[in-house]
Amino acid sequence: MRFVVKIFTVFVLFPFLAIASIYPSIAQEERVIARIGIQIRSGGQIARAKSNDRLKTGDLFRVYVYPEETSYVYVVHTDGKEAKLLNIAEQKAQSLVTVLPSFQRYYQVDGKSLKETITIIISPNELPEVIDALENGKILCSKWVEIEEELQGKGSIDLSETIEKPISLSGTVRGEPNECDVDPFIEDLQTYSGKSILFKKYEFSVKK
Repeated sequence: MRFVVKIFTVFVLFPFLAIASIYPSIAQEERVIARIGIQIRSGGQIARAKSNDRLKTGDLFRVYVYPEETSYVYVVHTDGKEAKLLNIAEQKAQSLVTVLPSFQRYYQVDGKSLKETITIIISPNELPEVIDALENGKILCSKWVEIEEELQGKGSIDLSETIEKPISLSGTVRGEPNECDVDPFIEDLQTYSGKSILFKKYEFSVKK
């Protein structure tokens, strides 16, 4: 993969308060909500990627992430051999739409791998296990799979849960303050929800 020029009353409230006092974890559980999407450009056609999709050598794609609240956004690419950190940033809510690699660029499928995977992780807190593992930029894919399983094993990840609640797109594209209004794809981003961590994975099979 390479870059080419082309993120009521007291009676009603009392039962809830009683439950919250008995089960404080329910009341304190953080919900992570974000609009996420990958745009595919293939043979002059533009489409929104599905969680499992097919790409051809030479196809272009771009990643969009827009969290509802201030969050840490991690985007990791794997090709079956290595995992590479594409992005790590503390993203302010309602202010920035992260677009990777950028609003003017795309990632291009080079056809060297039969599988391309993009993993998007959004958390209200830093994830040291991700930072430490990828501090040098890339690691073996097998090692990254172990980290993914560890994160999922926490039991706080709601995989690819689509919800109906919309997020108002009042922000701008990161690094391109005037481009958000002219990119119609941003308005079509799907909204996802996760418990404590939002974990969204796209797996692409590549046709040479």
